Amino acid sequence: MTARFLRVVQYALFLPVGVGFAGGCGVGATALPEALTVTLPDNTVVEVEEGSGAASLANSKWQFVRTAENAQGAVFAVIRFGPNGELEAFENNTLATNILGDEIVFDNTRRSTKQFGLSYAAATYGAETNDGAGFSFEGRFTAFAGGLQAGEGTANATATYDENDKNIVRGRFSFTTQVTLIDLPDANMDEDFSFMGTRVEE
Repeated sequence: MTARFLRVVQYALFLPVGVGFAGGCGVGATALPEALTVTLPDNTVVEVEEGSGAASLANSKWQFVRTAENAQGAVFAVIRFGPNGELEAFENNTLATNILGDEIVFDNTRRSTKQFGLSYAAATYGAETNDGAGFSFEGRFTAFAGGLQAGEGTANATATYDENDKNIVRGRFSFTTQVTLIDLPDANMDEDFSFMGTRVEE
């Protein structure tokens, strides 16, 4: 392998995904599931299709902020939802920006990253409780380098609306990376933290 291809593989390890080489995929294939199960805030478990969402989030945009012990922390993304409440994108993204940049698009389509030879695909799966009091969504990622599927990973959010203000949600967000290809210090991540979301645009 050329030195440039080796650099591409090393860059792939730092995507927000768990990395482990697999067979090559066809051009445009994303290796993302057509459906999966999500757990809602009321502990109901539902099966949802790729591209599904929560009706109460339709055509809205939210600023997601880390919180700890009732203290507001840093904004980690602005989340945009589509006409069916489906997750469309992380805007002003702060997750792996050296690779993915400041926007992650969840449209189940391969997209270029900021690094030569790398692409990613992301899809979303979401639902809300029967009473509309809360929602959950899961983002799935796959990464590709040199024509090979390089990895996979997840990002999850579960939240409920503030009883007095439906423009505010509170919940948990998790983000996990696991590198299995080679041993890299601090490459494996497992973050789980509380957050507050504020509606910023209808």
